Amino acid sequence: MFRLLYVFLRSAIALLLVFTTAVGVLWARSYSPEDVEAASINCSPDAPAWSSTKPLKVMSYNVQYMASKNYVFFYDIDVNDPERVDAVAKANKTIASYPSREHVLWTLDEVAALIEKEKPDVVMLQEINGKDDSRTHYIDHAGELLKRLPADYFPCQSDAPYWKAEFIFHPEVVGPVDMRLLTLSKYRIEKSARHQLPRWPRNFLVTPFHFQRALLESHIATVRGDTVALVNTHFEAWAAGTGIMEKQVARTQALLQSLDDAGTAWVLGGDLNLLPPDDNRQRQRIVAAGSGNYDETPWIKPLYDRYRGIPSLQHLAADNPQAWYTHYPNDPTAAGPDRTIDYLFYSDQWAIEEQYVIQQEALHISDHLPVVGVYSLSPSM
Repeated sequence: MFRLLYVFLRSAIALLLVFTTAVGVLWARSYSPEDVEAASINCSPDAPAWSSTKPLKVMSYNVQYMASKNYVFFYDIDVNDPERVDAVAKANKTIASYPSREHVLWTLDEVAALIEKEKPDVVMLQEINGKDDSRTHYIDHAGELLKRLPADYFPCQSDAPYWKAEFIFHPEVVGPVDMRLLTLSKYRIEKSARHQLPRWPRNFLVTPFHFQRALLESHIATVRGDTVALVNTHFEAWAAGTGIMEKQVARTQALLQSLDDAGTAWVLGGDLNLLPPDDNRQRQRIVAAGSGNYDETPWIKPLYDRYRGIPSLQHLAADNPQAWYTHYPNDPTAAGPDRTIDYLFYSDQWAIEEQYVIQQEALHISDHLPVVGVYSLSPSM
């Protein structure tokens, strides 16, 4: 009896040492980006410069890691709420950890078709997975998306990781992750940088494996010899009460101010995970429905106070703010898009020619909807 107990304890200790060593190695090898570092650029040598006499069409789109709208994921609902779990079953869906390979490839087809139909000059994508991400079967989203578009449609690409780890220990995510911001451009990208956003404070063991949210600043060349900047981002989620959203807005403002000081025209696009400053009308409805995690303070307000945005505050205060909703939850109790959390902001040099959210054509693709702006520069700019 004692011998069996001795063998068991030795085996348990050995396994614990192996596990601890493995975690320690992964912790030591974890992705630890600098505050500012060069971002990856892949550009065809004959990529043209943008003529500032032409309009520039920009799309921002969170593609939900190409997972499709065919699932309710473990983070989409409170799995301890029997009514919501029952709603999942009634919708003929299951609560999933990750999508099938077939649905990832199908979603890539749909995203490519939407982009080809819209014909944007620049696309800023969030939740793009690289070839090292186990959750989407190690499919290279950027490479597969470009294969589905006309040859050389986007001769330039830049990307930056914002959730990267060699292995994640989580009941629903076990394996490597590699999630990125991706900016695709018809025009030559002269330079690109990754700016680290303030991180959600967690204990030192968890932090290396948690999101490394970032800003991807890409400059496209113009025929007059200067550049315009496209800033792509995805702010923290589920962060009400942490203070992190205010800090991420402030860091973004600092970058935009530096571009303003340099006289560089810019467009910021992304999933900001912040509701608009609409006297908490959206928040009150969402919180009452038990389907959101947002601070009462509208942390996005400083961006609206200083810059123009899509949607504008006038659009959100109009009779049909639903036309500007950008998030369609996977929660089956949601009848359709119910909030605005994706935006385009732009500097003073731009005039806006067209602006809209693509809704009907994109409802089946992702839990987010694309935001589009068509911009032109003043001839004197």
